[in-house]
Amino acid sequence: MKQTAFYLFLGTLIFAPLAFGTVETWSYLIMELLVCTSAILLFISVGKKKYYQVPGLRPLALVNAFILLQLIPLPGNLVNLLSPTTYAIYQNSAGLISGPIQWMPLSIFPRATMVELLRFSTYVLFYTIAVQFFSDRRLLKTTISVITWLGGVLALVGILDFLIQRLDYPFFQNKLFWLRELSQAGSPRGPYVNRNHYAGFMEMIFPLVLAMFLAYRPLITRLSIKKQIVDFFTGKQVHRHFFYGTAAVLIGLAILLSLSRGGIISLSLSMILFSGILVLKAKQKKAGLFISFVVVIVLFLTGTSGWDAIFKRFEGLIDQSGTIQLARLIYWKDSINIIRDFPLTGSGTGTFEKIYPQYRSHPGNDILEHAHSDYLEFLATGGIILPALMAWGLLTIIYSVSRLFIRRRDYYSILLFAGCLSSVSAILIHSFVDFNMQVGANGLYFFLVLAMTVSAASNRMHAGVGSTFLKPVRLSPAAFLIPVICLTTGIIYIHGGSLIAHYLLKDFRNVPLRAEMKHGSLDQIDRKAKIAAALDLLNPQYPKLTATTASLQSNNSEILNHYTTALRLDPTNSLFMTGAAVFMHQQGNNDRAAKLFQSAIHYNKKNMAAYIKYAAMKFESNKPEQGFIILKQAISRDVTITETCLALLVLHEIDADQFHQALPERVLPHLVLGDFFVSLGENQKAEASYLRALDFFPDEPQPVKHYFLTVLNFYLRDHAYGKALQIIIRAINWFPDDPYLHQLAGDLYKKLGIDHRADEAFRKARLLKQNTAFK
Repeated sequence: MKQTAFYLFLGTLIFAPLAFGTVETWSYLIMELLVCTSAILLFISVGKKKYYQVPGLRPLALVNAFILLQLIPLPGNLVNLLSPTTYAIYQNSAGLISGPIQWMPLSIFPRATMVELLRFSTYVLFYTIAVQFFSDRRLLKTTISVITWLGGVLALVGILDFLIQRLDYPFFQNKLFWLRELSQAGSPRGPYVNRNHYAGFMEMIFPLVLAMFLAYRPLITRLSIKKQIVDFFTGKQVHRHFFYGTAAVLIGLAILLSLSRGGIISLSLSMILFSGILVLKAKQKKAGLFISFVVVIVLFLTGTSGWDAIFKRFEGLIDQSGTIQLARLIYWKDSINIIRDFPLTGSGTGTFEKIYPQYRSHPGNDILEHAHSDYLEFLATGGIILPALMAWGLLTIIYSVSRLFIRRRDYYSILLFAGCLSSVSAILIHSFVDFNMQVGANGLYFFLVLAMTVSAASNRMHAGVGSTFLKPVRLSPAAFLIPVICLTTGIIYIHGGSLIAHYLLKDFRNVPLRAEMKHGSLDQIDRKAKIAAALDLLNPQYPKLTATTASLQSNNSEILNHYTTALRLDPTNSLFMTGAAVFMHQQGNNDRAAKLFQSAIHYNKKNMAAYIKYAAMKFESNKPEQGFIILKQAISRDVTITETCLALLVLHEIDADQFHQALPERVLPHLVLGDFFVSLGENQKAEASYLRALDFFPDEPQPVKHYFLTVLNFYLRDHAYGKALQIIIRAINWFPDDPYLHQLAGDLYKKLGIDHRADEAFRKARLLKQNTAFK
């Protein structure tokens, strides 16, 4: 039974990275069930025999306890004391529908926090059983051999990925394992969607493999050259040395060719630590020669093409003006603002994606799931308490094993410890600039390395002596089995229920719900949504779906209850608040509807639907001035909705002379308004809008030449060459080195009969073209 448990343990290590890094529900379900099954079999096989003490287990258990605390509904007054911002979020969403909320959790999205609780509990359990397994030196060495094989294979895949990208072969581009299409944008390497996470996985394996390469270094004896050659090809020690050396070269090369800047820097710094431990503890000069040999081979195999790509990645950090161009800097700044509002308990573990839209300053509408810094994300979602408990657990482990390591003299143990500590340091350094700890496989391997660190410091690696220095403890199997069985039940219900619920509604997922649908279809969707809600209890999408079907069936009595349920599960969901606000407006409750619209905009400033519907409510309530202000705010955040806003004004029969009041002082919105007047044949109003647009040009953050050309084309259509020339002169004042503008100016001077000025403009254009070609 213990052997079966160990095979399941190894199966988990192989499955986690191959399952695309374990970031999806199905892969979490399998990974976590494998760990739990292995643990159950191990504890049953050990029975009442001795277990080995696990360093750092108590603070790690407290991390779980804190995450659980974030999930438990607490009295509102207590939540207001611990996290006033969380309290305000619940009251300004669900509280606006049902009245003040009396009980609420500290997490603003309990489902994500529950998933994190299951994940971290699985890691702690995995770490616990790994320490038990690795008390047997044979199982430890087997595990190292397995992950070396796995690392070597995935390194080959990553290297091939790089070569395929350089060859630009379209069939295999942007695919995981060259087979699975990406569901969203990414930079895939091997089974990982993100090359940074691939590098993070590899940088944890590389120091271990390098340590084994040195550990199995063959002894040089004073034999004849012929005998040495025979020993080289027949000795078991030499085969292992060659195996680990080859794997180390492949893995190191794969990290460089992943083009992950964080991975390359983390690996380099961790190797300094690795070398330092060897010099201080092992005092082996020859070990440095073997490390240098591996490094030289890796650098040589990287090749010209690889180094060019690496240099370009690092050069991309700084623009021509010397400014660092990194979106992460904006994410980090926004994350610090979140930390300020949730200093003690955070917004809830795993909730970064939900809280970030409120603080977002990064342009665009893409979803940001993580802070691109594990430390900032833990602070934002767990406050000061969660990172403090995690740091306590890690420091307890490092301190415990360091005390044991100081007494070690075994060369194998010293090398393995150096490799493990370097692996830990590599991923901790990388976590400053990325979110490797949020990836299932990488988190699992981090705890694997911690268990190996414990074993490297405590195991006796030679036969004929006791197995470990760890203290044995005698505990009832129930002390382990009951928590593990509870964890297994939670995993099956949360992940399994989620998958079944998703399957139930797969036929309706992309079907737009309309009032014209047959009531039989709506009843079927409503029935399945309620079953799905029971299976996936913390998922807010299903109560929202039942609210939608109820509104289509005019079942008004249930709609607000469903919206309340959805918002209590996801109180920052701007779309839910918008839907509830629209319904309240339809029921004539404009005051609460306005507050819900304001909350929807506050918690997601990119929710353009909330702006539009809020403004529409103001127009319908004969408050056009307030509607103009709302539309101006919307267009200020996203100028691409200008046409939609103009259509709304037309729909509510707003006087066209007032349209400009709904536009911010930006160039593009007024150009769009000018185009709108042109489509109506109102050329005089169009001209006024175009000229007003150019008046705002000096305040544009990014001046664009096309703005002038739009107005120029308007005048050219009416053959107003004099006015067109004035526009070109204004453009040249902003873009004096643009040959195209000078060419246009020459053409207009020619049409107006000012030949000497035309010749000057043409000469200037030719000179600028020549200078551009020379550059």
